[in-house]
Amino acid sequence: MPRGLTVAAEGALLALVVAAPWAYGGAPDVARYALAAALLLALAAAFAARAATSEGLPPLAGAAAALPVLALAQAASGTSAAPVWSVEAAILLAAMLAVAAFWSDRARHRSAAQRAAAAVLIACAAQAGFGAVQWSRAPDRIYGQASALMTTPFGSYVNHNHFAGLVGMGVVLAAGLAIGHARRAGGFTPKAVAFAGLSLALAAAHLASRSRGGLIALAGGLAALAALLAASSRRAVPAHRPLLLSAALVVLLLGFGLAVVPAATRAHLGTVLRGPADGSGAYRVDVAAATAGLAAARPITGWGLGAFADAFPAYKRSHGDVRTTHAESDLLEFLAEAGLVGLGLALWLAWAAGRGLRDRLRHGRDPVRKALAAGAAAAAVALLIHSLVDFNLRLPANALAFATLLGVAAAPREHAPRAGRLAPALAAGMLLAFAALAGWRAAGARALDHAERQPRGDRRLAAADRVVRRHPYLAEAWRLRGAAHLLRGWRSPSGA
Repeated sequence: MPRGLTVAAEGALLALVVAAPWAYGGAPDVARYALAAALLLALAAAFAARAATSEGLPPLAGAAAALPVLALAQAASGTSAAPVWSVEAAILLAAMLAVAAFWSDRARHRSAAQRAAAAVLIACAAQAGFGAVQWSRAPDRIYGQASALMTTPFGSYVNHNHFAGLVGMGVVLAAGLAIGHARRAGGFTPKAVAFAGLSLALAAAHLASRSRGGLIALAGGLAALAALLAASSRRAVPAHRPLLLSAALVVLLLGFGLAVVPAATRAHLGTVLRGPADGSGAYRVDVAAATAGLAAARPITGWGLGAFADAFPAYKRSHGDVRTTHAESDLLEFLAEAGLVGLGLALWLAWAAGRGLRDRLRHGRDPVRKALAAGAAAAAVALLIHSLVDFNLRLPANALAFATLLGVAAAPREHAPRAGRLAPALAAGMLLAFAALAGWRAAGARALDHAERQPRGDRRLAAADRVVRRHPYLAEAWRLRGAAHLLRGWRSPSGA
């Protein structure tokens, strides 16, 4: 039975990696929290199986638990500018980081690691194909629909930068696997050629999205891949070898991609070194400056994970007609929300993941498995680089793929956890509780969507009243009800 639970949990996680991007990257609240609930339920089953067999906790479990605990502590202590949103952040962080913890043990087995990589590559390839077809037919629409929110759509993503964030990870991962298969065989094999072709195709789709931040991130991810592959070699490698391999990867993949995209796309990508020359760039710079001020005001504990949108307006000095919900930089937003305490916890997680990666690269024997670890780590680096100038990690589909690859990269060859039932049982219980909260939050988001679609008047007011009664934590529901009362020209008897 425990083995069956683990296999079922793995299957659910793999299916969710493939499915998550199709709901606009998981950006709508209904999709975001439904995905979190499904992940948490699967992970609760996996940890319950570990408790039943006294396996203890996976390698990354301790470091992965730290950030959700911080979010809950910020909410409970009153240091968060928006305690409810910090609890929501804890739910999402628990879901994604528990995924990384799960794979940090499960991916010690080569077949499991290959299944995880395959799921990520399938998701990337499907998005690349869909994006290319949709872009050629209706570049301003997704699933045949357009809205004011779809400013630069690509694939099933409202923002082309987030499409590039996902597919860029696939480019680097496929390139790593191609090199690994070629190394093991001593030359190009059908598998090596297939992965190389996939990497080239994904690179073309990635560059077709016109994401300039994605272009920089992809080059950085390929450079990281070259460095990690050099580190994984069992022979002494000349100092210049990683640089040459990095240059070759960048020239080959980016050169091919730029050659096949339209001239207008090449011209747009060519402006990457000009700085903030357009309205979008100016907005990003202004938001970054204001976010830096926000972070400096509370440098130690931050304003609360998930609370950026509520804390930011007091420091905003321009673009007042735009409601800024993200800092356009995951790093700056994280510093503002979590402070130096959160940064220290994130570095702990990176150190724990790096320890498993070092063990795999230094002592592993299978070139393909080592290249898979290197490719997964470099793909994660590519998304982190992109997240310096965007908020890719706030997109659930991208965060899920990132967490999966982080766990694969961090899986050591051997792991000897402290045997016991209590720790994994407690973890399973917490994950189950988070799953219930995520399900409730998804139900609230669905009810709010239904209320917003009602015609103005009594029907919208009645629907908003129901949402407020059942989900009083939803600030948007209170705003909707207030607006409905205003349009009716009267206030509720309670004055709410």
